[in-house]
Amino acid sequence: MNLASIDQVIEKLESIIQLSKEHSNRVGYFASLYLRVTQTIKNKLGTGYFDNDERLEKLDIHFAAHYFKAAEQFKNDDPTLPGAWAVAFNATTNNELIVVQHLLLAMNPHINIDLGFAAAEICSGEEIHDLHDDFQKVNDILASIIPTVIDELSELSPLLYVLEDIAEKEEEAIINFSMKIARDSAWKLATALAPLTDHDQQIMIKQKNTSISKLGEKIIHPGFLAESVLKTIHAVEVRNVKQVIDTLDAKNELHELLEQQQDVILSAEALKKAPNQIYYFQIAKGAWTGDFNFKIKSWSKMLGASISLKNKVLLTMIGLFQKIIGNASITSIITPFPSEGNAGIAKNDFRIHKGWFTLFISKEDYLLSPNGKSVAVDAHVRFGPFSFLFKEHDVYPAVIYEGGFKALYHIDLLGTKFIGDYTVRPDQRQVHSVLENDWAKAVEILNKQ
Repeated sequence: MNLASIDQVIEKLESIIQLSKEHSNRVGYFASLYLRVTQTIKNKLGTGYFDNDERLEKLDIHFAAHYFKAAEQFKNDDPTLPGAWAVAFNATTNNELIVVQHLLLAMNPHINIDLGFAAAEICSGEEIHDLHDDFQKVNDILASIIPTVIDELSELSPLLYVLEDIAEKEEEAIINFSMKIARDSAWKLATALAPLTDHDQQIMIKQKNTSISKLGEKIIHPGFLAESVLKTIHAVEVRNVKQVIDTLDAKNELHELLEQQQDVILSAEALKKAPNQIYYFQIAKGAWTGDFNFKIKSWSKMLGASISLKNKVLLTMIGLFQKIIGNASITSIITPFPSEGNAGIAKNDFRIHKGWFTLFISKEDYLLSPNGKSVAVDAHVRFGPFSFLFKEHDVYPAVIYEGGFKALYHIDLLGTKFIGDYTVRPDQRQVHSVLENDWAKAVEILNKQ
């Protein structure tokens, strides 16, 4: 594809966006975001921002050409379409992915491969090092993409913040797909490709496509825990493709060097109506009793999990015990302390038992965030009657939403992780929860006394 200017890049992107809106094609999601990156770069030209405007525009053109070529290959069912781009484009028909996943899937090959490749194309050999400073300035613009998109998509995806608030290391590939690592990797690839012949560059790019394709698959299928959170977000996300494209195609520039925003701190009056305070200080306050059921969904996965032998023995005992004796009982007493901590603390004395026989005891402090939705859970846990053998202390995140009637916990327990999905019934007298990973599941039904 012969492109002579950044204006032609913009025209081509606008054409893709228009066609995508006409045909409700999710290809337009990334094209809209890409257009804003390009417009931001164009507006910096001639301002002294870049060291060499002509060279930078050439980089932008070569960078875009890789995307346009891949889009054309996908449209024509070209078998030579690079593997990482094939993952991204094929996913545009997947109705189960959230908008951010679609964006990350395209950013994955474009930043991890195309950006470095384009740099090496315009600056071969030792010349690549002259490009470094301007390359980093482009990276500064790219760094603003995810936080900007999360902010702008909040109306179309009202639970998108849940992913950011509850994410831990496993979810890095989803929330920012290790953006800094990708941008650093792009420069390393550029310097590795620059001294090579065209033939050797193609060999390296082909090898790179293998690993980047796998990263794309990881964005689609990040694992049970992350997918559970994504399903929650997806359930209330706007599905209208044109509406999403229009939101992403906001025309305004991206802001380079945008740092991750600090948590919003609500006023004292606003906190009283915040989901986390409603959940712990109003709904959950008091004594609860109920039933508990635990089962191993897959014994082979549990035994093959990367947890200690001691924890596997304990899980086996709990699983067999539940299978033999049936459901256990729960008692829970939640006491709020609104004046403690940054935005209040609630304490939970929690016990699972079968008659006099104790299965599980947890002393939990819920440290509420002044943003009104996040919570840090500080849990001291003991298992079974021989608690000195099986005790743990962990701190893990939770987020409260839907006005205090829903909660998601990212629970660390027995050397593994569970997603805890809690739902308060409309009368506020019952809470139903499911704690689950890919090989175990626990169900709790709690009734207020």
